[in-house]
Amino acid sequence: MPRLLEEEVTATYSGLRAAIDHGDYLIAPDPRQHYVLVGGIHSTGLTSGMAVAEYVRDQLESVGLNLVAKADVPPPPRMPNIGEAFTRPYQDAEKISADPAYGKIVCFCERVTHGELRDAFNSVIPPAGLGGLRRRTRVMNGRCQGFFCGAEVQTMLGEARR
Repeated sequence: MPRLLEEEVTATYSGLRAAIDHGDYLIAPDPRQHYVLVGGIHSTGLTSGMAVAEYVRDQLESVGLNLVAKADVPPPPRMPNIGEAFTRPYQDAEKISADPAYGKIVCFCERVTHGELRDAFNSVIPPAGLGGLRRRTRVMNGRCQGFFCGAEVQTMLGEARR
């Protein structure tokens, strides 16, 4: 877009997303240039990304751009959930026989073991609190939200801080 070279570049940032003074997503087609401006996408852009892409496609078509699908696009990579990416300690008989703590499940909803929690507490940068521990191990993130395991996890956290 050669005309953009003439524009003064100014930016306002909030976190890692560009912020704008518009209350909602800014999706504006320019029929003369067969161009669609897409900006101001907030946190909801993560879940609305596919819908935004479809809307932008429709906007491009509405301004006269003839879109042609590529035939040789590879399938998207599959990213397994953290609990499916590798063998979890509670499933690893060899690991459990070497250290029974990996067989002692603390959080039954997420299948987090005593050994995993201990490893998190002993890591190079240990979790500073319950939030960090939850993000690292998924403990207390299951259906019961810590109703079953919360007391034991809090006890372990207190002991780890000593």
